[in-house]
Amino acid sequence: MHFGLDYAAGRPAPSAIRNAGYDFVIRYLSDGGPAMPGKLLTPAEADDLRAHGISIVSNWETTAARMLDGYGAGVTDARAALAQVLRCGGRTDRPIYFSADFDATPQQQVSIDAYLDGAASVIGRVNVGIYGGYWPVSRALDGGTATWAWQTVAWSGGKADPRIAIFQTGEQVTVDGIQCDVNQTDRTDFGQWDAETEEPDLTPEQDAVLRDVQTQLRGPGLNGWPQLGTDAQGRNRTVVDGLAAALNQIDELRTEISDLEATTAELKDEVARLSGQHHWPFPFSLVEGPATAIADQLARLEQLLPGVPLPGWGTGPNGHSGKTAEAEHAPAGNLPKAVSDS
Repeated sequence: MHFGLDYAAGRPAPSAIRNAGYDFVIRYLSDGGPAMPGKLLTPAEADDLRAHGISIVSNWETTAARMLDGYGAGVTDARAALAQVLRCGGRTDRPIYFSADFDATPQQQVSIDAYLDGAASVIGRVNVGIYGGYWPVSRALDGGTATWAWQTVAWSGGKADPRIAIFQTGEQVTVDGIQCDVNQTDRTDFGQWDAETEEPDLTPEQDAVLRDVQTQLRGPGLNGWPQLGTDAQGRNRTVVDGLAAALNQIDELRTEISDLEATTAELKDEVARLSGQHHWPFPFSLVEGPATAIADQLARLEQLLPGVPLPGWGTGPNGHSGKTAEAEHAPAGNLPKAVSDS
């Protein structure tokens, strides 16, 4: 738990604030005039506070009901507040709490929200804070017109919104002769200037793109794509898994194609060898020479036979050989035996 002070009647020494056990202050960025000479934070005070390790939180308040002046007032006040922050060495990425220092009604919330909208147009919605009682604070947080809240115990009916960053307890103490209000927070970041904030690694747009890429790679709900089939465990494959499976199948096909190419080449060689073979296979090759010689002699004999007259054959009127008359009338059993081709 951190404890801090806010004050306007004077400026207690930072050393006294530290010795009293407080480690942050909420300081006004507007002038309080002669009635409140210590209200405005000055550059010298800011330097002294930092030198003593006391964190600074920004607040803007001129009059208690200033917010009822609406949008234009919010623009004007936010510009002046931001200029004073920078004058005192503050940062543009830290919230400024704008005060609704009265018991605001629901009807007045319309003007309060318009005021906060005007402030947001200058410093950004993420840096808009509100100070007030439970109901205007809660309504602003609910409506999104404020991002930060500093709630006072006054006008709160004993309630505390769990979303607030700082709570003004209602207790008052005197530090270095100055009457101060006590505040507390259990937050690590409650809007102090010296908070260590990390820059987001990605913009919302970049984050959305990366999420879309992740979904495309890993499927809806990051559970893989049914279109890519399942793995050995029955889970849908991601794009990477599907690509790996496809590459594995391609390697297997390449191996099969290589085997087929080798087999085809062997078959081609065998066909070529068999097509050009002129010798009989063993054991017929043992009689291949004599058989070939006999076949050649028979072929020559067949060529000579048509020109050789055979017994019982003559030459007919057309020049072809034919049976003699005697042969025609000879008994069948006395016919000369024909010469065979062999």
